[in-house]
Amino acid sequence: MTRTAGTGEAANEQPTRRPGAARIVAGVAAGGASLVLTLLLTSSSPELFGRTRAEDPASEAFIFAWALIALPVAGLLHTPLALIRRQRIGMGWTLIAGYWLYIALMAALAWQVQGFFPAHDAPGKNGGLFGAAILLAIGTPLFAVGSGAVFRDDRDTTTPGLREHITAVTILCCTLTGLVAGLTFGYNFALPGNGFPAMFLPGGALWGLLAGAALGMRAGALLTSSADSRRRMTGDAKSFARTSTAMLACCLCVSQLGWVLPTWVVAVVGVPAPFVLFVMAARDEERLGRWVQLRQIELPRGALR
Repeated sequence: MTRTAGTGEAANEQPTRRPGAARIVAGVAAGGASLVLTLLLTSSSPELFGRTRAEDPASEAFIFAWALIALPVAGLLHTPLALIRRQRIGMGWTLIAGYWLYIALMAALAWQVQGFFPAHDAPGKNGGLFGAAILLAIGTPLFAVGSGAVFRDDRDTTTPGLREHITAVTILCCTLTGLVAGLTFGYNFALPGNGFPAMFLPGGALWGLLAGAALGMRAGALLTSSADSRRRMTGDAKSFARTSTAMLACCLCVSQLGWVLPTWVVAVVGVPAPFVLFVMAARDEERLGRWVQLRQIELPRGALR
């Protein structure tokens, strides 16, 4: 659902292969090294992680600890490559510090606001989906640092600069966090309890993702320096917001069948309901099509490379 937008074309791919391979090696090495350091931390600090296990957020505590270690490790391994390519080291480490703070704030939110996460016996938590959801929410800054994209080269006029990079990261962070929030809302939906399948998949994922995309596009419109991009992002934000609202209303209506029908029936009806809404909008473009539009999320080309 995501594509890039922009006008720069790669003029010469051959010289960029070796630095690209080096960045991949550095990113993989950073992930492995930070995983080893996190395992050492958990084994050497049993009192800290023992307390988290007692409250049962041990798995997410480990993920956050790994992410917070991985960012500076990846930055250290990518710094020599950035020096060789004469990229902006100070700006890159400023971005790393900002992304580290973002993940730390997400960890604090996870610790304090337990209602944001599914219950201990929720289906996604037992199946490992919740850990994957956390990685989605914090995955964009991890990718940006792990791939070395935080070190920008202002001399290359075909490469997006700092503002475009932050815009792309903001859009993706908001979109994926919205997806996680929509899934979490579906987990905990209890009005009625049998109606939660209609609010979980795919409904919860869709309306949450679209709501996050609307927020991300609106923030991106404030960050971008291009008047054309600002106008396009503002229009996309309004479209995503209308579609998310219609999708949420559809899921809420279908979920009310849970008052009179068993859970499996609600699931059978709720799974295709969002897609049926898109089909109906395509057939009735004058009325329903205004509220339900299928759009792609556009990012500045090369902002995360």
